[in-house]
This record gives sequence, structure tokens and C-alpha cells, in this order.
Amino acid sequence: MVNKKIVASFIIFLLSAGLIGTFLSQDPPVSGESNQITDMLGRTVPVPSYINKVYSLSSSTTVQLYMLAPDKMVGWDSARGKKENQYMPREYQSLPVLGGGKKDANYESIISSHPDIILVGHGGTVEVVEEIQHKFGQIPVLDVEGDNNLTSIIPSIEFMGSILQEPEKARKLINFHDKVLSQVNGTIASIPEDERKKVYYGKDPDGLKTYAPGAQHANLITMCGGKNVVEAPITKGGVGVSMELILKWNPEVIITSDAQFYESIYSHPQWKNIEAVRNKEVYLVPPSPFNWFEGPPGANTIMGIPWTAKVVYPDQFKDLDIKSLTKEFYAEFYHYNLTDDEVTSILRRSGLKEF
Repeated sequence: MVNKKIVASFIIFLLSAGLIGTFLSQDPPVSGESNQITDMLGRTVPVPSYINKVYSLSSSTTVQLYMLAPDKMVGWDSARGKKENQYMPREYQSLPVLGGGKKDANYESIISSHPDIILVGHGGTVEVVEEIQHKFGQIPVLDVEGDNNLTSIIPSIEFMGSILQEPEKARKLINFHDKVLSQVNGTIASIPEDERKKVYYGKDPDGLKTYAPGAQHANLITMCGGKNVVEAPITKGGVGVSMELILKWNPEVIITSDAQFYESIYSHPQWKNIEAVRNKEVYLVPPSPFNWFEGPPGANTIMGIPWTAKVVYPDQFKDLDIKSLTKEFYAEFYHYNLTDDEVTSILRRSGLKEF
């Protein structure tokens, strides 16, 4: 009888202190416990309850993985050079390169790194992703859609934030995107259509590869109020163009990701007749740790929104504090605290005259 009274009194104490629910909720999860996740192609996939190691097969999802959960990365999908690693902590630079896509991935090495999940960006079809899943056996493969298109990237950030168990970090990235896009849109809306500048984006050492309007790689031109000079019958995707076409288009602003082209354009006998060259309106996209404009065309290009706006319309965006935005973006999402000198170097090398 005494024992029953003691037990009853103890239970009453626990209830009054609100501790029973606490004790019950602290049971550890069963080993091997999994959740059913629906990926962005609608595939239902069982994944571990705790995600500690992740590999991405696609450059755009790799960027988001690095932004949201770098310590969960087991490797890179493509090789990185000194230029790309300039503004990246050493511990991430030294991760192994295990390849990406369906052809170049080193499946054996990826599997031996024991990732909890595999991410594949813009897989295209269920059949394609299932083929990849078959190669990885029991390791769950999750498809991410919209990760390579800045105009529709938010759902992919939300999805990856949930999968990587980093929803707050994902929300910060989305908030930064919304902030800079709002700043740019507010000013662009006041520029009449007939005063929008003609912009050409040139790739390769000769500058004669480009992208047509509608291609993800050229989204920033139109998002930031410029007119992509490329005309029909040029189609979506990277295409080669002639010098005759560029002379006809006569862009007012030229943007490039190729340092060799940037360094030679002002002395080139054919390019010197282009309005952008005559007026010294040629700009080099910052490359480290990821290209700000289109390489890959993913979350890394969020930083390209204020930069491109300032490149195309320097007078209208004089008050846009790109130095502070760059520092914030790098600290929050590239895990690197830029010094004032480093920020100045990045922006000056890109060709910006005032910042």
C-alpha cells in the first residue's frame, strides 16, 4: 500500500511539473528509421530521418548544398581551380571531386563515401532519375527542379532546405533574393521601354558564343531591365554568332565571363567599333567561389541581380550598396568573411567604376 501511494504521489508530481511529456519525447529514434519524401518529380522516396552526408550530381544543386549545408558535403561534382577557390574556406576546397551527371559521375567512389542521399538537379523525367537511382542501389536519389532557373528558383531552395534539415538557412537565402530583386524591380519599373539598354553576353575567348532571350544563362539581362540583343532565328541555349551580327546589334553594354576576352576586347580591331567598347561599358563577371551570372545558372546568380543592375544602369543604381550586399551574401551563404580590400578587388576587377 505504501509503495502504491509513493508511485501515485510521484506521478502527480510529474504531471504538475509537465515532465511526463518531456520524458516520453526524449526516446531516441530507432536505428535505420526513415521518412517518406516526395521529390520534385513526384517520386516517393524513403530517406533517413537524419541527413548527415550528401552528394550532388548537378552543379546547380551542388551550389545550393554548399550554401545551405556545406558540412554535409562529401565531394564536388566538378573540378575547381585556384580562381574558383579564392574566396572559399580551405576545408571545403579539399573535398574530393567525384564527378556529376550521368556520364561523368564516379559511381563507385560516390557510393564508397556513404552519402545518406544523392541530389540530382533538373533530372527531366522520372525515367531518367530512376535510371540514376538504379545505379546507386539503396542510396536514396532525390530530384530537384527549378534549381537552374533564377526566375523560378524559390521552390527548389525551399525543398532543399527541408531535405537538408536547414529550413532557416533556406529562408535567409530566399529573403536575400527577395530583398535584392525588390530593390532592382522598384527602379527598373521607372525606366521607359524605349530607354532600356541593349546588352550582349559573350562567352569564349573570342566572345562569339552567347545565349538568346529565354535561356536560363541569360536571365539576368532581362530581370535587370536590359534588352538582350540576340534576335531570331537564334534559339535557346548556347550558340555561336558572327561578328557581322554583333556589329548589327551594336550593344550598349557587354558582359562576359571570359577573362581573356575581357582583357583583349579594347584592343581588338573589330570590337572597337561597338558602342559598348567605345564607351568602356564592358564588364567581367566575378567567378569566385561561383560565377555571379550563369555558371551554373542557379542560386549563385542571386548575387548577380544587384551587380547586373549596377552594370547596366550605373546612374539609376548609384545608391545601391553593393559592397554591403556582397559582404552579406558571402558571409551568410559562402561561409567566407570578405575584407574591405577583397570586396573592393572583386568589384573593381569586374569593371564597375563606382560602388
